[in-house]
Amino acid sequence: MDLQSKAFENGTVPAMEVAGLTVKFPMRGGVFGKVQSYFTAVDNVSFSLEQGKILSVVGESGCGKSTLVKSLVGLVPMAAGEYRLFGEKVVNGKVAAVGPGMPQKSCRVSDLVQMIFQDPFSSLNPRQTVEEILTAPLVARGVTVDAASARARELLERVSIPVEALQKFPHEFSGGQRQRLCIARSLMVKPKILLCDEVTSALDVSVQAQILHLLDDLRVELGISILFISHDMQVVRALSDDVLVMYFGHIVERGAADQVLVNPQHEYTQKLLASVPTIRR
Repeated sequence: MDLQSKAFENGTVPAMEVAGLTVKFPMRGGVFGKVQSYFTAVDNVSFSLEQGKILSVVGESGCGKSTLVKSLVGLVPMAAGEYRLFGEKVVNGKVAAVGPGMPQKSCRVSDLVQMIFQDPFSSLNPRQTVEEILTAPLVARGVTVDAASARARELLERVSIPVEALQKFPHEFSGGQRQRLCIARSLMVKPKILLCDEVTSALDVSVQAQILHLLDDLRVELGISILFISHDMQVVRALSDDVLVMYFGHIVERGAADQVLVNPQHEYTQKLLASVPTIRR
């Protein structure tokens, strides 16, 4: 049994655990562009994502939400912190299966965790067909083209995109359809965790609802855990099990969605909720 299957069977183990995660960016200056100092974008963040649950991270633009999720898939290097997937520590982008009864074979983070980006158009290669985009992750892992194409057809059907779309290019689709393609691509390797970075912010309201329903259906059907980044409090309230509130790279409040969004304790969370537009007579 592989690491994904064995770890996933033990539902008591969190899907993701992060302790003291810190991300710093160098600030350069002078004639030779030497590093003068460091800007801390994410500072000592700790949380856990339970299996099959949706954990939302909210906060204003620039608070470090996107940097946080990018660090979890290796797009941004961590300066400090410990990162575990299904109880196993992540080292150099891999999960070493060293626990009792676990196989010796290691597993890449990308086999367990996939990310869906905010802008579906810029995250799809405009020069590749849908079939090339979807099959690439599996072909890179040694899967045959025929098997990868069969998987792509299966997922297109699951996200309500016609199979004929395989031979089309990203520019031939609407924003909502492109985001569905991004979701299908993220599911190609059968991940256990999805990181969703503002996946509905570039879409109109009616399409937002469709994408959110699709994500929730996938969570229930496939048992996927979701880390959901958003600034839309109504979406977070409808979708989330738990919520983290970020402010200048720190977690200032955490708890169940009903607790945090209905009865916030931190002053920043209160101001954040008060800024949500409402219709009043």
